[in-house]
Amino acid sequence: MVSVPRGIHSYQALRNRWMLSVAVLGGIGAVFGYLLTASMLVTATGFLFGQIIAFFDYFRLRKATDIWIEEMLSDLHLDVDELGTQLTPALVLERWESQMKKERSNPLMTRGSDERGFTSGIVESDLDTDREFTEAEEREEYQGLEEELTVAQQVKAEADLRYAEHAQQRWEEAERNDPDLIEAGVERLGDLVATDYFEKNHDQNAVSKLMEETQSSNEDS
Repeated sequence: MVSVPRGIHSYQALRNRWMLSVAVLGGIGAVFGYLLTASMLVTATGFLFGQIIAFFDYFRLRKATDIWIEEMLSDLHLDVDELGTQLTPALVLERWESQMKKERSNPLMTRGSDERGFTSGIVESDLDTDREFTEAEEREEYQGLEEELTVAQQVKAEADLRYAEHAQQRWEEAERNDPDLIEAGVERLGDLVATDYFEKNHDQNAVSKLMEETQSSNEDS
């Protein structure tokens, strides 16, 4: 189960921590300054130094909390203002877990990425009188499919696009360097089908040879 990371606090807890740190660190600085010099100026300086340390501690934790909340809300495609005064790490985490659970349980949101594969489905006759017709837009699992992609979905879509472009470039390069295509005087593999290349180079044991080569290469690796 996902939990709020260590060092992430609610804004109210951060304010309480800051006020306590100001009192404690400022008091410690003032006491040390007075004990060392018995000077009011040094005592005030020690108190101010303690306040500065408390402020930097508050600023560090506040920044870490803001970054974490923004990253979580980006996955939910929500704005900070939509949660208003109820914005706490626990609430954000609860909303995030609810959204992730909904996406994991909805094959339409996950684009059918179930590792168990597709089911065979239920075969129903179009003429079955017991069959109920349901409008697609009224089904709950279709809600939100036309909304803008989340940050994580945008990153995946861009990665898929770059991978497709790279795969296309590799395919075209392989076609340009293929000796069979060069020998036949064609540029694409599809054009090779229109020639008599496969009739001239027919081999009944081609599949078994390929399987043996693949098996031997896997054993060597």
